[in-house]
Amino acid sequence: MLALACDIGGTNTRLGLVRDGILLSGSTGSYSNDDFEDFYAVAATFLHERDTQRVDSVCIALAAVATAEGATLTNRDWTIARDRVAAASGAGRVDFINDFEALGYAMGQVEKLKSQCLTPGRAHGRPGPRLVLGAGTGFNASAWCPSRFGAAPHVVAAECGHMTLPLAGEAEFSLQGALSAGRGRASVERALSGRGLFEIYQWQCAKAGRVPSVATAADVSRLAVTRADRDCEQAGHMFMRLLGRVCGDLALAYLPFSGVYLSGGVSRAFARSLSKDPTFLDAFRAKGRQADFMESFPVHLLLDDRTALHGCAEWLRLSAA
Repeated sequence: MLALACDIGGTNTRLGLVRDGILLSGSTGSYSNDDFEDFYAVAATFLHERDTQRVDSVCIALAAVATAEGATLTNRDWTIARDRVAAASGAGRVDFINDFEALGYAMGQVEKLKSQCLTPGRAHGRPGPRLVLGAGTGFNASAWCPSRFGAAPHVVAAECGHMTLPLAGEAEFSLQGALSAGRGRASVERALSGRGLFEIYQWQCAKAGRVPSVATAADVSRLAVTRADRDCEQAGHMFMRLLGRVCGDLALAYLPFSGVYLSGGVSRAFARSLSKDPTFLDAFRAKGRQADFMESFPVHLLLDDRTALHGCAEWLRLSAA
């Protein structure tokens, strides 16, 4: 049985072929959404490039709240409909899951994923849930929970990017004013995303009385990591502090004794800083009386942007069982 796995984000779409629950090596492809009118054009291009006329089933991970009939992306004006996907792929079955739900299912196959441990000395935790979360075009999280009483593992999905951003101190309350202007409040995603990083940078420049000198979040992260621009570096520190605090809050909510896994393009852009600068881990552990307890959770950075495709493959495997 040949299946199509799709990970549709706000910026990029990744696809891969799956046979019998295994993502086929060398079958994956990544496409910029800006280059296509809609998802169906992306899928048609992918299948044509692999000389594949049809597949038996499709699993699509969406950056949106998924329904049985499809969804409209949160950060792009694309609507993905089940009947049109079936017509374009020839599939008899089409399933939709949230993109972080797919990342959650990939947590059942962590041995297949390329990652970097951010907590040397405690790379392996004890049995328990795994939490995956991260910043990209948006922000979200999900938890993989191991089997109990003979049942299959399951994934708890969420919409964490829309939670209210936790802030502390005068400087952060100033940032809250900037992020919430015209919006009523500052959500987690308003800070912990590509656009959020750039807004933090703009706030930092305004606070310092300087005109912004870079134009994209990618430039901000690059100059922050290389310490080549003071305002970018300060914005990067704020981003990592807020990311650490939110990760710590979610760890207390889910108790991921088997590990916390950071994902997303913006998280990966800070890979060097996350591993060498204590800002993130200090904020992650700063939970008052529970600070020592936070040492229970190993923290890893996912380096493979195909993680959601592995999750779709796992979903297909479990749903066929």
